[in-house]
Amino acid sequence: MAAPGGNTYNKKWPTSEDRKAACEAFCDHIRQGLSMDCFPLASAPTIRSYVKEYPEDFCPEKIGIAAREGLRAWEELGMKGAKGEIPGFNATSWIFNMKNRAGWKDRTEVEAWGVFGGPDDVQKIEKIKPRSTSEIALGVMALLTKAESNSD
Repeated sequence: MAAPGGNTYNKKWPTSEDRKAACEAFCDHIRQGLSMDCFPLASAPTIRSYVKEYPEDFCPEKIGIAAREGLRAWEELGMKGAKGEIPGFNATSWIFNMKNRAGWKDRTEVEAWGVFGGPDDVQKIEKIKPRSTSEIALGVMALLTKAESNSD
């Protein structure tokens, strides 16, 4: 016999209360600087689907703040290490971590020209459109998992 329409039998967190608790657990997880991929309660695609389907429970703004706090923890670690405040700090390991975690990369000379501006840069800037906080949060999560974002 088929399940009645509109049921939530296949949902990991069927109630709003469950989803809010899961969102809080997820925010605590990424706030510590941990990646989305190692969240023990759900996979990255599951989290993304809940953010899209239940933005009132999986608040994009809250997730975005937690993601920035997690990245800040890593950046503060790098600052302390660079100042010599962490014995045995491995700067190379930290740099590779940040390249993978935050999408950092070394710029080539050609890429660096964009920093100085020019007619091409003005045209690119004019084409940039504003993003909603939901799109920004999903973009941050995509960066955290290195998933390709399918929206511009």
